[in-house]
Amino acid sequence: MPFDLSALGVLIKKIFPPKKCVFTVDTSGDGNVDALLIRAVNVVMPFQFPEEIELRDVGMKGFNGHDFDLSKYGKLLLDGEPINISKDAISPESLQKRFSVFHKGDSFTYEEIIKGGFGGRTIALGDQINFLFRLEDEAMARFTEGKHSLMIDAENVLTLELKFELNNDNMNQKFII
Repeated sequence: MPFDLSALGVLIKKIFPPKKCVFTVDTSGDGNVDALLIRAVNVVMPFQFPEEIELRDVGMKGFNGHDFDLSKYGKLLLDGEPINISKDAISPESLQKRFSVFHKGDSFTYEEIIKGGFGGRTIALGDQINFLFRLEDEAMARFTEGKHSLMIDAENVLTLELKFELNNDNMNQKFII
């Protein structure tokens, strides 16, 4: 029996509103845009983030981030062009410096999340979760004014496509959380 998943696309647009979910930001205050901020809004219901995350058959307890290769689990595409997410391109050391999650004034690094620092946290209705990715200049250059799509094509999971638009309201912003 086939399932109609068309409502999922509507829900994704509510969680990630196309003109209000992606920002290019300056995190250092030097006037140069150096990061991408992706904002998700909980529009469904309050929930508690799990204490332990399971990625297929990989549990977070005893997880060795140095051996983990995200590219074995799926692909990431910006406007149909692949983004290299292999462990050679994105090392745990790089993630530690370049990736942060923000919720209600608290920030979490990659390592803190892997070690369960976000676990047990309640995400209330209307709460925002902000994902900050500090990127190289050439990667930031791909985020131009106009419409874009970011696609996550993961094995054994539905393909997720986040459509967004960049304009004067969400480009070249000073980083404030």
